[in-house]
Amino acid sequence: MPSQASTFSSDLAVVYLARHAEGKGPVTNFIESFERHPPGIAHDCVVIRKGFPPGESTLDKVLKRAFPHSISVSDDGFDINAYAKAAAQLPHTHLVFLNTFSEISSDNWLRKMHSAFADPSVGIAGATGSYESLLSSMKHVQKGWWLFQNEGIPKPAGLRLLSRAIRTRLPKRVAIKLVATAISYFAVRSSRHPALDDKFEAYWANEIRPGGALSHLNDMAPFPNPHIRTNAFMIERQIFLDSLPETIETKNDSYLFESGPDGLTQRILRRGLRTVVVGADGRAYSIDEWPKSGTFRLEDQRNLLVGDNQTRAFQKMNAAGQRAFMRMTWGDNQSSVLR
Repeated sequence: MPSQASTFSSDLAVVYLARHAEGKGPVTNFIESFERHPPGIAHDCVVIRKGFPPGESTLDKVLKRAFPHSISVSDDGFDINAYAKAAAQLPHTHLVFLNTFSEISSDNWLRKMHSAFADPSVGIAGATGSYESLLSSMKHVQKGWWLFQNEGIPKPAGLRLLSRAIRTRLPKRVAIKLVATAISYFAVRSSRHPALDDKFEAYWANEIRPGGALSHLNDMAPFPNPHIRTNAFMIERQIFLDSLPETIETKNDSYLFESGPDGLTQRILRRGLRTVVVGADGRAYSIDEWPKSGTFRLEDQRNLLVGDNQTRAFQKMNAAGQRAFMRMTWGDNQSSVLR
């Protein structure tokens, strides 16, 4: 149970998931950003201690600067499992969930996010959203990899070592940088060989057939697949609990909850409620406005309310890498993809 539960004073709680295995860096960065940017509205602060050892750790001392209430969970499962356990215990009407790598980017960020709910039709407000489909993105990247392996595409120095490193257990911040480099390389090349499309389509059909190496991707909706990213979002606690699936046991289950055809966003929409992205400008952007919001993988992301490891990785990419990720996230024509 949350510590000092009787001292809760608000119907709104900020719930930060701190995963001990990620080390001190991400947690310290979050707490510093939290202290640097005033929230602008009253709230309670609850930290989920995920996989913490018994007793008080160094991370606990950092967290207690801003988060007096805590819930402890094991390191089993995924972020959503931990969010679900916290939501089941807390008494608040609305919850804001933030993951380990979140960093606040704007003053009055909480007031801006909360203000979206002045519209009773809003069911969830996120700091970032995306149109990306894992099915479509993986097909795009796989085509580049297939060309690389089979059609004599010039190979950059060290790419084999890069591929091998990605498969090892690297710190997440390093792995994301390596994965981004590989994806941008292959994605750019996937569109340069239209004469080979038929051969690749046959290869792809074999990969996603029942029993194929990528058959799990058939559970994903194709692009465009609008969904709120679960790195930072606000939702009514009971609606969140009602939207949870029976189980989330695998990484694919967690992907499906975030962006699948029966995931969180789709369940909110089926209630007749809106899903919005809130920018640092305080504006709530409807789904069709997301590509013009200046948030996730858009322009220089200057309108981000809350950033994370993915937004920071995008900021550090070269122009070719950013173009590749923008295409996978928003399509070739950002402004008209859902019209």
